[in-house]
Amino acid sequence: MKYAFIASALLVLGGLGFETGIVAAQTVKKPSTKSMTPQTTVATFQTPNYSVRVFRQGTQTRMNVFDKKTNKLQLNAAPVQVQNSDQQTSYTSSQGERQFRISVDQAGNRSVEINGPGEVIQETTN
Repeated sequence: MKYAFIASALLVLGGLGFETGIVAAQTVKKPSTKSMTPQTTVATFQTPNYSVRVFRQGTQTRMNVFDKKTNKLQLNAAPVQVQNSDQQTSYTSSQGERQFRISVDQAGNRSVEINGPGEVIQETTN
Protein backbone atom coordinates (compact mmCIF):
# COMPACT_ATOMS: atom_id res chain seq x y z
CA MET A 1 0.00 0.00 0.00
CA LYS A 2 2.81 2.43 0.89
CA TYR A 3 4.61 1.76 -2.42
CA ALA A 4 1.41 2.21 -4.45
CA PHE A 5 0.97 5.65 -2.86
CA ILE A 6 4.55 6.65 -3.74
CA ALA A 7 4.09 5.50 -7.34
CA SER A 8 0.83 7.46 -7.60
CA ALA A 9 2.49 10.57 -6.19
CA LEU A 10 5.31 10.32 -8.74
CA LEU A 11 2.79 10.05 -11.62
CA VAL A 12 0.96 13.15 -10.40
CA LEU A 13 4.23 15.09 -10.11
CA GLY A 14 5.24 13.91 -13.59
CA GLY A 15 1.92 15.14 -14.96
CA LEU A 16 2.53 18.61 -13.45
CA GLY A 17 5.79 18.99 -15.37
CA PHE A 18 8.17 17.91 -12.61
CA GLU A 19 10.89 15.47 -13.53
CA THR A 20 10.41 12.07 -11.98
CA GLY A 21 13.12 9.64 -11.01
CA ILE A 22 13.42 6.07 -9.95
CA VAL A 23 12.71 5.34 -6.33
CA ALA A 24 14.27 2.24 -4.79
CA ALA A 25 12.74 0.90 -1.62
CA GLN A 26 14.80 -1.22 0.73
CA THR A 27 13.79 -3.10 3.83
CA VAL A 28 16.43 -3.17 6.55
CA LYS A 29 16.32 -5.90 9.17
CA LYS A 30 17.26 -4.92 12.67
CA PRO A 31 19.88 -7.06 14.42
CA SER A 32 18.47 -9.79 16.61
CA THR A 33 17.88 -8.73 20.18
CA LYS A 34 17.90 -12.34 21.35
CA SER A 35 18.71 -12.37 25.02
CA MET A 36 21.87 -14.15 26.04
CA THR A 37 21.58 -16.66 28.84
CA PRO A 38 23.94 -15.62 31.65
CA GLN A 39 26.87 -17.90 32.38
CA THR A 40 28.30 -18.73 35.80
CA THR A 41 31.76 -20.28 36.05
CA VAL A 42 31.81 -23.43 38.20
CA ALA A 43 35.49 -24.34 37.79
CA THR A 44 38.38 -23.03 35.74
CA PHE A 45 42.00 -24.18 35.73
CA GLN A 46 45.01 -24.99 33.61
CA THR A 47 47.32 -27.98 33.43
CA PRO A 48 50.56 -27.98 31.45
CA ASN A 49 48.68 -28.93 28.25
CA TYR A 50 45.02 -28.00 28.82
CA SER A 51 42.88 -25.05 29.80
CA VAL A 52 39.49 -26.02 31.26
CA ARG A 53 36.31 -24.11 32.08
CA VAL A 54 33.14 -25.67 33.50
CA PHE A 55 30.17 -23.31 33.61
CA ARG A 56 26.41 -23.16 33.96
CA GLN A 57 24.33 -21.64 31.20
CA GLY A 58 20.77 -21.41 32.42
CA THR A 59 20.04 -24.82 33.94
CA GLN A 60 22.63 -26.69 31.81
CA THR A 61 26.21 -27.32 32.97
CA ARG A 62 28.71 -27.12 30.10
CA MET A 63 32.46 -27.49 29.55
CA ASN A 64 35.21 -26.01 27.39
CA VAL A 65 38.52 -27.88 26.99
CA PHE A 66 41.35 -26.15 25.11
CA ASP A 67 44.45 -28.10 24.02
CA LYS A 68 47.40 -25.72 24.40
CA LYS A 69 49.78 -28.00 22.45
CA THR A 70 47.65 -28.04 19.30
CA ASN A 71 46.06 -24.63 19.95
CA LYS A 72 42.59 -26.14 19.36
CA LEU A 73 39.36 -26.11 21.31
CA GLN A 74 38.55 -29.78 21.98
CA LEU A 75 35.14 -29.09 23.57
CA ASN A 76 33.11 -25.92 23.11
CA ALA A 77 30.21 -25.44 25.53
CA ALA A 78 29.62 -29.20 25.53
CA PRO A 79 26.83 -30.36 27.87
CA VAL A 80 28.14 -32.43 30.77
CA GLN A 81 26.86 -34.99 33.25
CA VAL A 82 27.59 -33.97 36.84
CA GLN A 83 28.42 -36.56 39.51
CA ASN A 84 28.78 -35.40 43.13
CA SER A 85 30.29 -37.40 45.97
CA ASP A 86 31.56 -36.45 49.42
CA GLN A 87 35.12 -36.19 48.12
CA GLN A 88 34.81 -34.72 44.60
CA THR A 89 32.64 -33.50 41.75
CA SER A 90 33.14 -34.92 38.26
CA TYR A 91 31.99 -33.42 34.96
CA THR A 92 31.84 -35.82 32.00
CA SER A 93 31.18 -35.23 28.31
CA SER A 94 31.73 -37.27 25.17
CA GLN A 95 32.62 -36.21 21.67
CA GLY A 96 32.81 -38.94 19.07
CA GLU A 97 34.81 -41.79 20.59
CA ARG A 98 36.53 -39.56 23.15
CA GLN A 99 35.34 -39.09 26.72
CA PHE A 100 36.38 -36.03 28.73
CA ARG A 101 36.23 -36.11 32.53
CA ILE A 102 37.04 -33.13 34.73
CA SER A 103 37.30 -33.73 38.48
CA VAL A 104 37.51 -31.24 41.33
CA ASP A 105 38.01 -32.52 44.88
CA GLN A 106 37.42 -30.95 48.30
CA ALA A 107 41.14 -30.07 48.70
CA GLY A 108 41.10 -28.06 45.46
CA ASN A 109 42.91 -30.65 43.32
CA ARG A 110 41.69 -30.65 39.74
CA SER A 111 42.27 -33.11 36.93
CA VAL A 112 41.64 -33.61 33.23
CA GLU A 113 41.17 -37.13 31.91
CA ILE A 114 40.67 -37.85 28.22
CA ASN A 115 39.99 -41.41 27.02
CA GLY A 116 39.81 -42.36 23.39
CA PRO A 117 40.79 -45.19 21.07
CA GLY A 118 44.42 -45.94 21.86
CA GLU A 119 44.70 -42.80 24.00
CA VAL A 120 44.56 -42.09 27.70
CA ILE A 121 45.57 -38.63 28.88
CA GLN A 122 45.51 -37.58 32.51
CA GLU A 123 46.82 -34.32 33.94
CA THR A 124 46.34 -32.88 37.41
CA THR A 125 46.89 -29.56 39.11
CA ASN A 126 46.21 -28.13 42.57
